[in-house]
Amino acid sequence: MVVKFRIKLLDCTKITTNYRKNFVSLIKEAFNRSGNEKLKNLNTITKQKPFTFSVKFSVKNSNDNQLELENSVFDFYFSTNDYLILMSVYNFIISHLNDYNIFASCKNILVKVMLLNKPTIDKDSVVFKTLSPIVVRDMINKNGDKTLKFSDEGFIYNLKLSIKSQIKAFMCQDVDQNSIGIKVLKMKTDNINSFGNNKNSYGLYANSGLLELNLKSEYLQLLYDIGVGAKRSQGFGMLEKIL
Repeated sequence: MVVKFRIKLLDCTKITTNYRKNFVSLIKEAFNRSGNEKLKNLNTITKQKPFTFSVKFSVKNSNDNQLELENSVFDFYFSTNDYLILMSVYNFIISHLNDYNIFASCKNILVKVMLLNKPTIDKDSVVFKTLSPIVVRDMINKNGDKTLKFSDEGFIYNLKLSIKSQIKAFMCQDVDQNSIGIKVLKMKTDNINSFGNNKNSYGLYANSGLLELNLKSEYLQLLYDIGVGAKRSQGFGMLEKIL
């Protein structure tokens, strides 16, 4: 399930490059105000979460710490396979966004909301485009603080381990990582300013482009709904079905 929120910033032309943490705060606020203990608990647990998001700005200029926007209107995409999670974010934005500042320095208003048609994945092979870049940790070497470029030798194998972990966590099924087919079709790597649990900023490798995944259709549907790779709940790994 994917919902697209079109939002306008008022009297604001510059935002921080690690803007994703502002949308993480928005989602946490939605959970806190939902009145549901299960959702509130998502803000404190460290295990994987079944949602992802992507934010699309029109950027005029950028530097290490700041983005200068060309247009004050942007799109915020939120995706999950959990109806309760979706509705908590939807209801919060509909009811409270005009009173909640995503960025402390400027106000914002909701322009439009669109519930996007959910594509049916009924084949065991899909080409995806990244709506937000994929982060892959170096898990095989037990170095989860290291993130990998798509050109790194261990990128595909570690992405398979990540997918295997997601299927185990959200579908309670074990899959052999060797049965997961991944083909990078076109991709680039950027060093992105992100943040950790201590709120300090740091750089990580994030990969954008096209990739083909070969796996059971029910697993591919899960990856479409909740994203793929690490840091999905921080705005990474959101996918769009191309073929």
